[in-house]
Amino acid sequence: MLRYEHDHLSSDVIAHNARLYCDKTAVVCGDRALTWGELNKRTNRVANALRDLGYDKGDKIAVFMPNSLESFELFWGVVKSGCVVVSLNTMLEGQALARLANASDAQAIFVDESTRALIDQQRGNLLNIPRHRFFTTGSVAEGWRSSEEFITAASDTAPDVKIEPDDSMTIIFTSGTTGVPKGIEHSHFGRLNYPLGFGMGLSISRYSVAICATPIYASGTWITMFPTMYRGGKVVLLEKYSPEAFLEAVEREGGTHSFLVPTQYIGLLQHDLTKYDLSTLQGLITAGQTLPKIIYNKLLNVFNHAKIYEVYGMTEGFATLAIPGDIERGKRGTVGKASFLEDIRVIDSEGKELPHGQIGEIVAYGPGMMKGYYGRPDLTREATWIAPSGRTYLRSGDLGWMDEEGFLFVTGRLKDMIKSGGINIYASDLEGVLMQHEAVKEVAIVGIPHEKWSETPVAAVILKQGRTVDAETLRNWANERLSKYQRLSHLLIREDFPRATYGKVQKTELCNEVIAQLAREHVET
Repeated sequence: MLRYEHDHLSSDVIAHNARLYCDKTAVVCGDRALTWGELNKRTNRVANALRDLGYDKGDKIAVFMPNSLESFELFWGVVKSGCVVVSLNTMLEGQALARLANASDAQAIFVDESTRALIDQQRGNLLNIPRHRFFTTGSVAEGWRSSEEFITAASDTAPDVKIEPDDSMTIIFTSGTTGVPKGIEHSHFGRLNYPLGFGMGLSISRYSVAICATPIYASGTWITMFPTMYRGGKVVLLEKYSPEAFLEAVEREGGTHSFLVPTQYIGLLQHDLTKYDLSTLQGLITAGQTLPKIIYNKLLNVFNHAKIYEVYGMTEGFATLAIPGDIERGKRGTVGKASFLEDIRVIDSEGKELPHGQIGEIVAYGPGMMKGYYGRPDLTREATWIAPSGRTYLRSGDLGWMDEEGFLFVTGRLKDMIKSGGINIYASDLEGVLMQHEAVKEVAIVGIPHEKWSETPVAAVILKQGRTVDAETLRNWANERLSKYQRLSHLLIREDFPRATYGKVQKTELCNEVIAQLAREHVET
């Protein structure tokens, strides 16, 4: 029976664009660039080199590199080969690095000169990678093979592999510094959620230019990077983020869309933006943490020609998108409605669905849902809520509520909710109050144990450069504006917070640091 082939997966996109836009720039990093035609040949060589070694569909290949042309072509070359890309966070080191590499079953690894020493320190602990499957870009060191020689020796023709929608494409770990590694395994079909959902929602076209200010392995980066690739636009990679690097890239490359986390936007607003031509910007996207209202309003004033979008979701595979039209209709504070074919519910602690307006745990399903946590069906089961209909939903661990129109409002992490004297305190409410102080740059609220109230809220605050305020004065200022049950027991001024990928605050670690600091201060007094 005659059957038409549908070459619509991510493994097909680069070849498709090479036919349509052969000499058009596909990707830029610093002063180097590749056209779609060049990128197609380079990724074909990567794919064929891996297959020549005997790797096949489903085999795991680790990439442990910061943004660069080399990491970009390696990533997409592995995808073309049918193998699974294991993206390792470059902030990892020591045993955590080895633990994640082992948990993924990676059989080869690619690094660059900046990450090579970290792997060398753990080489004896990497259980699944043979000694001759360690590859490095740049200069060659003992025990390493040149990835450039490995790649250029292979054919630049299309690899002979047929990839199906349900084949695995990536494994991305949610964390790894502590606890049990959770490798999120996505299929090729699941990854289509980015171009199909965000591509439409952000109005990305063949003329779009995505400025990627976060690592290519981070889910937030995919919000603009992947739709831009699908449409044949231009992807601009920042080797390392700084406000200056971002602004210069927007001006130089004519950036139209970019994803940054709130921490990056806060830092950006401290700079003189009038020195740069930012007129090409059309969409600024944020996610990872709630964007404080004061920062949102400042972005609207400064980037009055660009639209501000807020995304809420999880790497595991669902998302909402708040578009400017939502705000114009009075929905400020919402993270929007369910994105492309998503279904979102709110449940109570017993797993029963709650009506509109009531706060509970957010659960969701979408076409971008993960296949599961790789090798950990037990963790997958723990993260799953089964509706009365039998449909499986992902438990987010976040608290929120939905209004009657289906707009979602997030109140914080379930673990961030502070229970003081039997009353629920939401960290985001307190953080919003402190962000109104003119000296405050960033704030994080955590709950620590209390003999009488079970838990009590504590604020950790970073001040704006050049501003000073006494911690006790600031605490009193906040408590005057908070309800009695919300009042802060302590406030600490800090230089920075412990952070995960692209600046997201690690509140569990921050809480431990706060408890330790308060204990030290108690001993000293």
